[in-house]
Amino acid sequence: MQKPSKPRVKKTQKQFFQYLFVGGIATVVDVGMFSLFSQVFSIDYRIAIVLGFCFGVLTNFSLCNWIVFASKRKPLWLVFVRHYIASLSVLISNEIMMISFVEIFNFENLILAKIISSGVAFMLNFTLKKVYVYNDANYKRSARRSLTPTLTERRSQR
Repeated sequence: MQKPSKPRVKKTQKQFFQYLFVGGIATVVDVGMFSLFSQVFSIDYRIAIVLGFCFGVLTNFSLCNWIVFASKRKPLWLVFVRHYIASLSVLISNEIMMISFVEIFNFENLILAKIISSGVAFMLNFTLKKVYVYNDANYKRSARRSLTPTLTERRSQR
């Protein structure tokens, strides 16, 4: 196995810190919406997790495309689908941790439990986004198999 090049490592480090910022904003949206649904509207916390997640992932998707992994070569709909598929594993891990905190460990502070479970899921989230969602090699392979040309292919056909 070859050692990664310094520019590649620096790019990943830069993306990690940008993702930390973006993930922080998305987490604030997620936790805020979770709080709104669970505390204000008295929706069961297990359902509120999913509702908050939807808002947080939409925020994360928008900011990742704009700030962290900006690229014009990928079909946006495919990035969107992969982003949500990858985020489902984070939702599942969040749900399991939250249920464990509340049901097994008798955590009474739902907001604190949500923040802790979101923090634990952060590394999984970044890794999935970097390797699966925004990895150009994945899109090159799928573009070869797809009948829908990518933006770059459409430009070159003109």
